[in-house]
Amino acid sequence: MKFIKKSDMKRVVILLLAASLVLASPSVCYSKGITLPFIKKKKQTQEQKQSETRVAEKATVVKESTEYSLEDCIDIALKNDPNIKIYTSKKDIAHSELGIAKSGYFPNITASTGFTSQQNRNSGSGGGFYNQGGSTSRNNNYYQLNLGINQLIWDFGKTVARINMQKYNKESVGYDLENTILNTVYNVKLAYFEALAALANQDVYERSVRINQLNYDRTNALFKEGLKSKIDVVNAQVYLTDAEVSLIDAQGKYEQAIINLNNAMYLTDAPEYSLKNTESFNFKRTESPKQNNVNISYVKKSGDKEYEQTAILTSGIEKQDILQDYKFKPLILPLNDAIQKAYENRPDLKSLMMVEKVQEESLKVIRRQYMPVLSVSAGYNYRKNSDVANTGTNIGVSLDLPTLNIMGIKYNVDQGHSYLEMAKENVELAKKNIYFELQDNYISMVVLQRKIPKMAEKVQQTLENFELADGRYTVGLGNFIELQQAQTNYNNAQLAFVQAVFDYNVAKERFQKSMGVR
Repeated sequence: MKFIKKSDMKRVVILLLAASLVLASPSVCYSKGITLPFIKKKKQTQEQKQSETRVAEKATVVKESTEYSLEDCIDIALKNDPNIKIYTSKKDIAHSELGIAKSGYFPNITASTGFTSQQNRNSGSGGGFYNQGGSTSRNNNYYQLNLGINQLIWDFGKTVARINMQKYNKESVGYDLENTILNTVYNVKLAYFEALAALANQDVYERSVRINQLNYDRTNALFKEGLKSKIDVVNAQVYLTDAEVSLIDAQGKYEQAIINLNNAMYLTDAPEYSLKNTESFNFKRTESPKQNNVNISYVKKSGDKEYEQTAILTSGIEKQDILQDYKFKPLILPLNDAIQKAYENRPDLKSLMMVEKVQEESLKVIRRQYMPVLSVSAGYNYRKNSDVANTGTNIGVSLDLPTLNIMGIKYNVDQGHSYLEMAKENVELAKKNIYFELQDNYISMVVLQRKIPKMAEKVQQTLENFELADGRYTVGLGNFIELQQAQTNYNNAQLAFVQAVFDYNVAKERFQKSMGVR
């Protein structure tokens, strides 16, 4: 038997739903089936055949399904997330700023050169008949080259404090980058679990459609034999239509969940892909259904040798329980250990601690701004004019005192203290928020850990009740309402279990994210 690819499942399900609505009409006999007329096609040219072959090959490549695991989706997101790229650039900028601060201990080199042209004129006058006025001029052109170097010796810790400021700022930006990566991974996990939950719900509704189709076929067969009333047939049609509508809604929610997952991965023009189950979200997937046939047979009456006519299924619907592959492994970790681990790992907390250190070094810079700067300098100059060349060297040590503004220094120091206190309070606030956040997430996770096994038992119990109701209805002991109520309880139990598993995975990921763990 050829199975339908999951990539074509949506189109096939829609066609099946349309066909089931047609076949559900009382005027159609299911036992006879439907034969489609043969439609003659026009003779194709060789070029058209080749064109269709190329299109078919291309379609095959496009429809070839890709399977993504959770790790695959995380890798894609880490490569595509622009926020990670932005913080990577910020970290590079912080690295450059640290290098600029360290350059304060490197010598400053100066150089200048130029050519100067000067022309001096002298004018004079004479007395008497024989004296005449006149003027003289002299050119003084020269070329000059100056080289100099200045080296900081000591500025009483101002440069050291600036270097430390940039060093801690770089570390803070690095922790911001780690926190961005942590958030990206967390968002992908939530979107992935949402898609798995939507897929599991879709599987539940697909089984519900098949079961309701079987119930309708069986009830219709019994009605034709006079064993069931018309109202049972109509009720079966109503439940089948409701199941088909619910399936369409579930398919739409799965498609929306895939869009959300693509958004979390920042993946545009995503290929068609399917999802792998995770260790904590490992529901059994729906397989292609077998053909369900309803035949009228005769069974022996109890207590005598007569036989009565009833409906017996020659091949019942395949039982596919979502719990068949599910294995629940709770996360066991004492809360105190989790809190301590969070204080050690949380990148956002580490970033705030680095900001506190930045403010400490900034306060040192403010306090030391009135301290002198000790430096040494050396120079060389060369000058040549038309007559002679002169050279010279110089070396010196200087102690420069800054301009002091006592009032300005006071308020600058007060401002630095305020910034430092604010940074410390931000650290304390973050620790308290982490403490209560972990407690809240821990309780949510533990409650679901206790709840999931009980809900799994309920799924098994409702399945057993549904099988009993199905058997009673088959042999004519139960009514259709009893059967349908049992099936509804079973479906609701499965959907509630899927939701609980999704909530548990979300709670677990929140708890781990609260600890700074990916």
